[in-house]
Amino acid sequence: MPPASEERASASGLLRSIALYVEARGRLLHIEGQEAGARLSGMIGMFMLGLAALIIGWMLAAPALVWIIAETNGWHWTRVALAGAGIHLFLALLLLAGLKSRLRSTQFFEDSFNQFRRDREWLASNKNK
Repeated sequence: MPPASEERASASGLLRSIALYVEARGRLLHIEGQEAGARLSGMIGMFMLGLAALIIGWMLAAPALVWIIAETNGWHWTRVALAGAGIHLFLALLLLAGLKSRLRSTQFFEDSFNQFRRDREWLASNKNK
């Protein structure tokens, strides 16, 4: 084989390898994108249902509870209502802090990032040779 044909075959093989590599990475990103979407939609759904339940429950129970507590203890209803609002705001802050913590610990595209890191390490080790 003449040298020019060898170089063409080598370049063709290299281009084919690169194309296969890019295709494999693209498939992995697609799979992880679907997984990330499922995780995120589940978390958003859970958040929305929890928020709706909290609002509806509060709207139904708050007036009755305020009246019961105010009547039982002889307090004015506005003080009871403000205390109840403070408790609910505190609980809401706790729940939002928990959601923030959960979002920080959730990792998306973890396998792809790990594979890219391994690829960089492999390329760096081959450069040094």
